[in-house]
Amino acid sequence: QEFQDLFKRSFKIAPAPYLPWDRIVNIRPSNQGADNADIDHLTVGREFLTWLWFRSEQRNGFIALPQEGDIECHFLRRLVLESGDGEYSETVVCQGLHSDLKEGKEALRQGKKIREARIRLGIDAASWEFTLKADQFHIQSLKLPMATDGEDAEEDREGALIERMYLIEKALTTLDRLFAFFVKLRLSADWSAEMTRMAKWVG
Repeated sequence: QEFQDLFKRSFKIAPAPYLPWDRIVNIRPSNQGADNADIDHLTVGREFLTWLWFRSEQRNGFIALPQEGDIECHFLRRLVLESGDGEYSETVVCQGLHSDLKEGKEALRQGKKIREARIRLGIDAASWEFTLKADQFHIQSLKLPMATDGEDAEEDREGALIERMYLIEKALTTLDRLFAFFVKLRLSADWSAEMTRMAKWVG
């Protein structure tokens, strides 16, 4: 809150949450157009996480991203699923170092949706690990790839900062592209067949 107040005083604008679906024109609240009546921007993040888990298990942790090639994606140790709202909500948490997330599949069969997940994303030889909270597309506890060590750490501080910014942007951009790939499929005629494959996977 202190950072937000300082930012607003300094630049005369208020920072807003980063929501990738705000940048995709075809996603609107379900009451804004018949063509998108089956898409709700309030729950599409949970749909995306469920689909991402499904796709990651189809090819042993690899997802073919159009024009990008294979992206490595693994769901790790912690998965939170939820159904209902407010006092009527039910939550299932799957966690543990050796968890195979079987409880998560059972929760999906019961109609729950993924609210947050711990994910490892691999691009080429680098990998990132983070928790993704679906409702606001909030990334938490982002672990970056090992940075390159400079010969003189004191003199190379600026270079290290630039490299860190690049690594953060790389992860966010890749996640955006995965989400855009999902949305394009979600709005296409191929989604029905994808749903059939997902139902078979959950079952």
